[in-house]
Amino acid sequence: MDTGDDVEANPSESGRHGRKWKTVERLLGALAALIAVIGGALWVFQWAAEDSPVEKEQNLVEQLMPGLTLDRAAEIMDDKPHYTQRLASGNRVYQYNRKWERIQLLVDPDNISVLSVGVFADSTDFRPSFPLGRKHQLTLNRTLYDEIGEPSVLFGDCGVHSGSYFEAHSLLEGAPAAIVAVGIHQSFRGDSETNPACGFKNLPGCVPHDFKAAEALTGDHTTCLTSAPEGAFRRSTPIAAFVATKQVELSDDMFQSPYVVGGGNY
Repeated sequence: MDTGDDVEANPSESGRHGRKWKTVERLLGALAALIAVIGGALWVFQWAAEDSPVEKEQNLVEQLMPGLTLDRAAEIMDDKPHYTQRLASGNRVYQYNRKWERIQLLVDPDNISVLSVGVFADSTDFRPSFPLGRKHQLTLNRTLYDEIGEPSVLFGDCGVHSGSYFEAHSLLEGAPAAIVAVGIHQSFRGDSETNPACGFKNLPGCVPHDFKAAEALTGDHTTCLTSAPEGAFRRSTPIAAFVATKQVELSDDMFQSPYVVGGGNY
């Protein structure tokens, strides 16, 4: 009968449609799974490519250059200084105590221009880079003293509550600063120490005790820089601090102990 044929045909047709829908569902499910895998992979890639907190801090510090206005430097820091101190010269130092480092901005008496930028690493994991010219740069906690060459001036002090050692270099044309002093300082936080640099004090009169004493100093310091153990120190010790300026000369204002400016606070 016709009716029977109709009834018999419907289940067969229905089965074909069911198989088609199941196939579509499987394809859609596979596509959804593929999209999820791709999305997860993209998230992992983005997470892996994102800068770590210390890398973000390094990128921030690398934007700080002498000659900036104080407003621009404050904008880069996006934070209020933790300490300020007016110096006898009328200049003012602004100090930021950060997680991996301390930063000093020496500003003119009118609070307009940044005369020098000081970066003092308190952790050996902190490695910002600073250009020394078109082709050369120094990286804190990586570049060795000896790699910069012989300095024009060197000075250091190894006191009970504050210590430092610096070597000054005139920079090549194209550098963002005219002069940079590289060194190490007493941290009292983190793992940066001045103790290795204090070996220079074993040569009386070789290393002036501070910048004022070094400013008028003349003579050959080759012995200090090449003799043992000082030569070995310069060939094996990474630079942990630098002070950069566009001024034609360094000044003692640029070498304020971060520990002293902070009133002995870490």
